[in-house]
Amino acid sequence: MKVISLLCWITYISALIVTAEIIHVDTLDKFNAAIARSQVKIKLKSGNYDLKNLSGKEKSLNFSGSNNMIDMGGAYVNVTVGLTRLAYIRVTGHNNVIAGGEFEDTYIDGQKVIKDFSNYNSDRKNLASGLRGDPVMKISGNKNTVEGSKFTVRGSFPYGYGSIFGIGRDNEFGLNKRCGILITGVENTLDRVEIQQRAFGHGIYMQGSADKTLIKNSLVVGRLRKTKELYDEKKPTDLPKRANYKIPREDNIPIPRNSVHSLCEDGIRMYKIPGSIRVENCTVTKMRGGIRLYLGGPATVKNCTVTHCESTNYNLPAKGRVSESSGNFSFGPLSDYRLSRSGSVAEWTILPSPNAIGDHNILDVQGNNHHITLNRKKGSPLDSNEKRTIFITGANSIIINKTEYTMTLADSAKGNKVTSNAPVLGNISANTVIKPESQNPNPSE
Repeated sequence: MKVISLLCWITYISALIVTAEIIHVDTLDKFNAAIARSQVKIKLKSGNYDLKNLSGKEKSLNFSGSNNMIDMGGAYVNVTVGLTRLAYIRVTGHNNVIAGGEFEDTYIDGQKVIKDFSNYNSDRKNLASGLRGDPVMKISGNKNTVEGSKFTVRGSFPYGYGSIFGIGRDNEFGLNKRCGILITGVENTLDRVEIQQRAFGHGIYMQGSADKTLIKNSLVVGRLRKTKELYDEKKPTDLPKRANYKIPREDNIPIPRNSVHSLCEDGIRMYKIPGSIRVENCTVTKMRGGIRLYLGGPATVKNCTVTHCESTNYNLPAKGRVSESSGNFSFGPLSDYRLSRSGSVAEWTILPSPNAIGDHNILDVQGNNHHITLNRKKGSPLDSNEKRTIFITGANSIIINKTEYTMTLADSAKGNKVTSNAPVLGNISANTVIKPESQNPNPSE
């Protein structure tokens, strides 16, 4: 009876949406009034809009209605940095489909790409003005879908230094971050969403009750900077100069001159939520961390590509699942299994990283009882000069290495079963090492 009742309710809601009247609007004020209603279809006329033209002091779009079909295709919304102090797209209603639309944070002086970070960070009103850690879009309602939308996120303090001067209460100079999309509601979906992250903050992140979140077919792109450029900021007010060109959160070690760091936080990040999420067919690049889910509940990642992230490309929660996915190790490891999360089943293709920088490993296998398969990219040349290793510290895992990259078993690694095309070094006696029939991977495979 419960199943029948649920099906009837879904059919009823679908019928309401299909037969609802269509509301055509051509201003953001009319749009705001329409999206506060329920069980309607809404079409925002194609064209350019500016959030500053909204009436009232609070400049925000509030999707408080439920069971709506909302079409923003062809609509572009400009948001001047400094106009708002908190999230300006708020989805508190339920069971809505929000399709299309482009939102862009813009600087009042017309800059698109910040190059002079000294001047940028000295102008806290017009340039380095964040949302106090808020995202551009906050989804707190349930069973909403955002599809085919694009967000260009700009405006934060500081910007240009990534996490070097701290990310939480232990920050050195104060924070005013701006993120992309925050999901706190249940059973929400992002589909074909693009985030160009050009502020210090996460691209997409989940907190609160964000159980059964689905993120698919989406793109998050950050920005990288060479660390040696920080030494060019020599004014007394410049943040690197004020920090004496050191990293406070890392025992005041000097900022490296030969490294690269992301100006953003993580691409897709999960915090302590009660349930599970899925990430499918997504691409993340140039963020601090790529798909980082280690602080949440069960998570499934499928057919994703994560590259050029500063800290690590993937982090999994306990019993995390990864399949048909890939990543490189240009600036950080493919994964470091942060906090020694255990019990994962993971399959990755390791992408060639000929210009890798830093002393990190290709992959750090911490935790226990994993089943990991590592493939090489078909047709790529052998990376015979790479000195980095796949480093194993945990116990009782099955690891199948089909790549040319050396594996190293730490003293703490025990009871692992390792099958490797490449040499296996270290604590072999406490583990089982199997040599496949073919020792050298075929570049054509």
